[in-house]
Amino acid sequence: MYFQFIRNIFKILIITIIIGLGMLTSVHANPDRPVAVAESGSYDFGTALDGSPIIHDYIIKNTGSANLEIQKVKSG
Repeated sequence: MYFQFIRNIFKILIITIIIGLGMLTSVHANPDRPVAVAESGSYDFGTALDGSPIIHDYIIKNTGSANLEIQKVKSG
């Protein structure tokens, strides 16, 4: 029973490595793509009164070689 558990964990590890390597090669296979990089992924707005506007600018930089088109933005 213990060896079957270890064998299953080993299989999952191997599959994860194969998928990860596949993802890495697919990223490098198409160099002409946009890459969005944010200075920070989150911002603490603190406590705000209900109905008061809260504003923060997020800086997004395209480090890829193709045009970056942001089609949808939503709050988390």
